[in-house]
Amino acid sequence: MKTLKPTELEAFLAGDPLVVDVRPAELTGQPAFPGALRIPVQDIQNSLHNLPQDRPILLLCERGLMSELAGLYLEAAGYTQVYNLEGGLRKLPKRAG
Repeated sequence: MKTLKPTELEAFLAGDPLVVDVRPAELTGQPAFPGALRIPVQDIQNSLHNLPQDRPILLLCERGLMSELAGLYLEAAGYTQVYNLEGGLRKLPKRAG
């Protein structure tokens, strides 16, 4: 699994990765980014997903711990293009809304 620094995020997103928010639904009201999939880490652990193996996958959570765990599960299942955002969503600058 590769670690993505928050400063690298914008350029990485330009490459059209699949973005997956791995936080449980009860911890978030909406995905972290428009178009992000929400697949809780438990579902990834139990292979209850249909993620492509031929596309980079960026995993997100609040602090980067659940997403790192999800990445380890994906790697064990044979995924090679797995990225985790260092420090999680809390390290990103607040977006104007």
